[in-house]
Amino acid sequence: MDGEGSQRLLQPGEIRLARSVFGNSIEYHKVWVHHESYFPFGLQPQSAGMAPDGELYFREWYRNDFSRESHPFQHIFIHELSHIWQRNRGMNVRVNGLVSGLVSYRYHLNGRPLRRYSMEQQAQIIADYFILKTYGYASWMALRARGDVTLDGDLRESRMLPEYQKTLQGFPWC
Repeated sequence: MDGEGSQRLLQPGEIRLARSVFGNSIEYHKVWVHHESYFPFGLQPQSAGMAPDGELYFREWYRNDFSRESHPFQHIFIHELSHIWQRNRGMNVRVNGLVSGLVSYRYHLNGRPLRRYSMEQQAQIIADYFILKTYGYASWMALRARGDVTLDGDLRESRMLPEYQKTLQGFPWC
């Protein structure tokens, strides 16, 4: 693994993975992945990803190619790419990120469109749906048991897929 302080562009496999979620709504060739803290003096927590400026920052969670990693790392990768997608659509990710530690990542699927959720909830919904759609209900439930998936409410498989699809209708709105 590249040492902390290194940076790289997205790998071809990561671009394929991201494109399966975001289509062409992100300029993948411009996304840098940093193995370092976004904040000076290493103030970004070790176990946190960040994407405040259109680039990805990981410390302990950095991987050389997220497309070759396990579901939890792909979930984190898609969550952080969601912030790049949000930024590209005009959301002030940097300012919203300042308070993200104070807001809940937990959510209910209750018929609201994605834009009606907070910044972190949007990223969670996108990443959680990616796991459900790509790896299935058992993998989704395993990540929920770990605390990675944050949906609350009716967890029946037969209800979730239609509810996610309703919330994500038209996503990624290229």
